[in-house]
Amino acid sequence: MTPTKILCFELFGDYAQFRKFFTNMSPLSFSIPPRTVLMGIIGAILGVDKAENPEYFTPQDSFLALRLMNPVKRIRIAHNYIKADSTMRQLYNFKDHKPTNVEFLKDVRYRLYFSCQDEEKYQNLKSKLQQHHSHYTISLGISGCLANYEYLGEFELETMEPHTDTLLHSVIPTDSIEELIIDEPLNLQKVVMPTFMNNDREVQSYDEVLFEQNGKPISIKIKDAYYKVKTLNDVIHGI
Repeated sequence: MTPTKILCFELFGDYAQFRKFFTNMSPLSFSIPPRTVLMGIIGAILGVDKAENPEYFTPQDSFLALRLMNPVKRIRIAHNYIKADSTMRQLYNFKDHKPTNVEFLKDVRYRLYFSCQDEEKYQNLKSKLQQHHSHYTISLGISGCLANYEYLGEFELETMEPHTDTLLHSVIPTDSIEELIIDEPLNLQKVVMPTFMNNDREVQSYDEVLFEQNGKPISIKIKDAYYKVKTLNDVIHGI
């Protein structure tokens, strides 16, 4: 979709764990939340049932951009998983405990820019954000990493001209990059992440995205549509 206005809010927490799907006993975390996670959080704020949440907003009828506000900081915390059956008889069987190092992100803060074609859904989310109300408790990946948010407001967008030099503040899919202009030291990272799943929790699409791990803007030329957020002056691209 081509948005003309967006709702902007910042999501933050002490810890986050966006588990990489290819890790098991020693879970690793994505450096930033995938689009699927962010849509789940928006759905939780709105009160969408988890069985319907994955398809409640699709990439075709919604717009989402993400900006990293704090540098990526990783920490490993030792967990001691226990083996327990439904009767809890195994609870004190220490031989079956599984010491595991789990990777977390620390002191995270993200700026989200969201819009959708459905005006009723849009206004419902706007009302929730204004009241600082969430229907369900929101978390950053796993349930133990509780999250909070700060609503910044509703802003109009200015469509920018493709194929021109710009300073981009958000995460961007690598397919949309025409040219990177490296004129200062940057800590860039590319990662493949899920972008959409159906209600059966089957991932339908993945994207490779690029971002600067310290949250610095990137000098770049972009092939397709991107936007400037009026008042904030953030230049963003959808994910």
